[in-house]
Amino acid sequence: MLTDKTDKIPLLEDLRHSPHVCMAEAARAANRALARHYGAYLDGAGIAPGQASLLMQLYYLQDTSVADFAARMRTERTTMVRNIAALERTGQVETFTPEGLRARHVRLTEQGRSLLADIVTRWNDAQTALMKKVGTAQWDALISALNMLGNIDTHNTND
Repeated sequence: MLTDKTDKIPLLEDLRHSPHVCMAEAARAANRALARHYGAYLDGAGIAPGQASLLMQLYYLQDTSVADFAARMRTERTTMVRNIAALERTGQVETFTPEGLRARHVRLTEQGRSLLADIVTRWNDAQTALMKKVGTAQWDALISALNMLGNIDTHNTND
């Protein structure tokens, strides 16, 4: 607990009245709001927005290695393994090792395709409603900015 002014951190005190917000904090808040928005549209479907996104990407990819899928989704391989395991437990996806290969692959099951067919209209309604709220120009700018941020090389801190 801060007891007097000597306990204060100067840089944080300078930032206290700054109009700028921490980028990571703003992104996390936006992510939570988007999850609530899409979640409201998917309510009752038995799938979370993040899982729906994974099923959609697998639909387009057909089958893919877990490592390639993680790279495509811009997430850590270990995180992807956990996400796939959850979808596999509910029968939405299956993992397998193609003959002659060592890498595990993942693909939609018929149950996953069926669920995806059921939720795609809800997802599209969520997209349309969100686009109406922010406007087409702002939507395009946000998508562009988010893609740029998603491609930042986090291993190079000299930029």
